[in-house]
Amino acid sequence: MMKRTVVIRKNSCIWQPKTKRKIELLKVASKSNTAGFISPVLVVLVCTAFSGLFYIYSVNQTAVKGISIRNAEKELSSQKKNNESLKIKEAELKSLYRIEEASTQLNMSPAVSVRYLEESPSVAYVDVTKDRKIE
Repeated sequence: MMKRTVVIRKNSCIWQPKTKRKIELLKVASKSNTAGFISPVLVVLVCTAFSGLFYIYSVNQTAVKGISIRNAEKELSSQKKNNESLKIKEAELKSLYRIEEASTQLNMSPAVSVRYLEESPSVAYVDVTKDRKIE
């Protein structure tokens, strides 16, 4: 067996009154519990604030896009109305009544006798069956 020597010190333990010890234990316990409690609450509050701000931002963006869509629809309907009025104006200008009125304003006279010219082929080929009479 091994020899062991035991050394005892007389001044190794310091006696403290019970009141100071309890106060120090309460301070240490309250600091650790408080720090552990504030951190999750702070995280929840920050997440809630961030979620609220993101919600407000998304609602605002949706409203802005809705307004721009409404303005585009109004412009589209006005362009359709403008297109319809231009089509009506085109039909009026192309009408026969309008052309006759413009011809009288330009001092044009109506054609009295119409003569049609027959076109002769410019090639030496002549259709033989056309000239023959059937007997």
